[in-house]
Amino acid sequence: MSPTVDLNWSPEELIRRVEAAGLRGRGGGWFPVARKWRAVGVEGGKPVVIANGAEGEPGSIKDRWLMLHRPERVLEGLRIAARAVGAHEAIVYLKGSFVEPARALEAALSRTPLDGLAVRVARGAESYVAGEETAVLEVLEGRKAWPREKPPYPAAIGLQGRPTLVQNVETLSRVAEAVSDPEGFRSGERTLVSVWGHVRRPGVYELPLGKRLADIVNDEGGGTEEPLGWLFPAGPSASPLRADRADLALDPEVLRAAGSGLGSATLLVVKDSLPPLALAVSLAAFFERESCGQCPPCVVGAGSLARITRSLAAGQARPVELGRLREVAGFMEPHGYCAHARTAARAVTGFLAQARESVEAALGGAATAGLGGPFDEGSLERQAIEACLSS
Repeated sequence: MSPTVDLNWSPEELIRRVEAAGLRGRGGGWFPVARKWRAVGVEGGKPVVIANGAEGEPGSIKDRWLMLHRPERVLEGLRIAARAVGAHEAIVYLKGSFVEPARALEAALSRTPLDGLAVRVARGAESYVAGEETAVLEVLEGRKAWPREKPPYPAAIGLQGRPTLVQNVETLSRVAEAVSDPEGFRSGERTLVSVWGHVRRPGVYELPLGKRLADIVNDEGGGTEEPLGWLFPAGPSASPLRADRADLALDPEVLRAAGSGLGSATLLVVKDSLPPLALAVSLAAFFERESCGQCPPCVVGAGSLARITRSLAAGQARPVELGRLREVAGFMEPHGYCAHARTAARAVTGFLAQARESVEAALGGAATAGLGGPFDEGSLERQAIEACLSS
């Protein structure tokens, strides 16, 4: 059970305790929660809080698992966050296909004390980018799921022009624990991890930050049937790690310093026998497929990354195209309304830079047979982790 928090504490005291706990967002950015809450409070007006449950990362099921199995914790965190920023209205936003999580939340609403907070559950668009915080606002206002240019940020001008706090559902589920015992939370911080790919036991596991990735693969994932090739600690959202770096810790700062990242803790485990360029094609195709179509740097850039990567895998690329790929990635990095373009550029080029032997062989005319990878829609790896929601 989630600890009960005394809401006689002032909004400032709630924020101070969250800050002391060091709670960070679990939606991918690991941004300090207290800073986000304070930014909303600065604006005045009639704030609103949105719990973002529009999970779209390939292989990630931890938010849906949480809403199915611990919906009261999400609602308790929503209640505390609303108190801290002065909101009397809140929305839990999910993808349209998340029928069962929506039902679980609706049922929990009837048994969770909300102290007058008006909460509704809303379901919207299906795309990956529809989970970006400003795209969520667009959908809730009845428009296409296109991210907004920033600034202004939602804390200043959000839903219907009101100051808005958009917070990932796992982040909210950890608020009560952080507020009730800041020191204990900080010293034993944990996070949910979706472990998927070529492991014997894919699933959602609650783990302490600092645990070695190799130990997660073996202890929680049950190990691999074939030698380990790659680890993607953030799914497609950051460059992967070779198997010889599996001793790194499950920690956003450690992984960022290593040139990767933790993101929403979507730990993809890849066997060594999967050809690196097949994996690269699957990765680049994901970003091309999920570009929302709003800004040319992302649409054209993601398409170019995917085209050049496919050409490489087919053994048809020339060395000059690698230079072109780097130029495209360099242009994508600082442009785009959301992080999709920047993430695509870093993830694809970061992976190819580590797969030099395969790239050089491809430039020599060697083609990759049997294309297909875990980021493909309907891949066996994605089916296996999604099945864990119903088990």
